[in-house]
Amino acid sequence: MTSNTSRAFAGRLPVDKAELFEAAIEESDNTKSEMVRRAIQYYISKNPDRIEVLYPNDSLERFTLELMD
Repeated sequence: MTSNTSRAFAGRLPVDKAELFEAAIEESDNTKSEMVRRAIQYYISKNPDRIEVLYPNDSLERFTLELMD
């Protein structure tokens, strides 16, 4: 059964990063799912790899990337 409002994703981290992530979960009192969700939301909003599809259609960043193509 799938939800129309969310989807599950799975991934793996190197052990050292996983340990840091687990420590952050304990410190924050958030669930693992909530921390993963927040990390993904942060990545999408900051778009550090400048992935074009992650820019809103009317964003200045997208416009700039399109000019460079």
